[in-house]
Amino acid sequence: MDYNTMGKNELVGSCGVDGGMVHLRKVGEESEVTLEVVDEEGKLVIGEDGLGSEVTFRVGIERSFGAALDCLEEEEAWVANERRRVVVTVVSASHLPQKDLMGSCDPFASVRMDGKEFKTKVIKRTYDPVWKEALAMGWARQCPQGEMRITLYDEDLTGKDEIGSATLDCSVLYKQKVGDEREVVLGISDDKGTGVVGKDKGMSEVKLRVRLERSILGLVAMESEQEAWVPNEKRRIVATLLRASHLPKKDMMGKVDPLVVFEQQGKEFKSSVKKSTYDPEWEERIELDWVESEEAASGVGTV
Repeated sequence: MDYNTMGKNELVGSCGVDGGMVHLRKVGEESEVTLEVVDEEGKLVIGEDGLGSEVTFRVGIERSFGAALDCLEEEEAWVANERRRVVVTVVSASHLPQKDLMGSCDPFASVRMDGKEFKTKVIKRTYDPVWKEALAMGWARQCPQGEMRITLYDEDLTGKDEIGSATLDCSVLYKQKVGDEREVVLGISDDKGTGVVGKDKGMSEVKLRVRLERSILGLVAMESEQEAWVPNEKRRIVATLLRASHLPKKDMMGKVDPLVVFEQQGKEFKSSVKKSTYDPEWEERIELDWVESEEAASGVGTV
């Protein structure tokens, strides 16, 4: 919703959650969920920045008698509605060549994957730059084809000179264990495939740390997660609303003043209003009503 002080709040969009599926998840655990926001025709809402609108929150199930459960073992196979991304920390480079006749080297790194480019800052006058910059690649619903290319450049007054590049195969990046981070040192080669020699006669290298992250769009109850209801048990959904992103402009004179409304079986639960932002953050806990059976938990809730 876009909050309007002069009248009725204006709908930005909505997304649905199957209450029965939520209640089948492990009791006592929270998981982060990202939902795409759609309009009344079911079309993805496009934000002011041109990207699809999303809302993110943490969802958990509580028991009224407070039973504790062991944590799930992480599944590495892709599941429905899952997306993954590679986060590359460009740590450093070493043994770079002198590119300017009158000076040293002013290097920066460019990382390209799946048609997108991400850059580090420029480090002035060094052959051994240290960046330690984390660059998050775009989300993918399946392993991208091709490779990730890391290119080093020397910035100068007229633009940039390419020092050389290195590559990693995407299939390798997306098959590593989710959440783990590994360090990689790659040799830098020129456009002919020859290793680049630095000013100190050492071979040019770039050091990276690579991590694979996952996000689930919506809620997916795996068979191994389902837990049977027991007599006299009650359950409820506990959601911590975290943030929304890429929201569209709704007011002619301003930005958007978003709030989130949770609806469950005819009841509404509202968040606070965040003023003038396309990327609001809440960190607000919302406790839905207790239900006493799996049948009562069924049905679609909306956000």
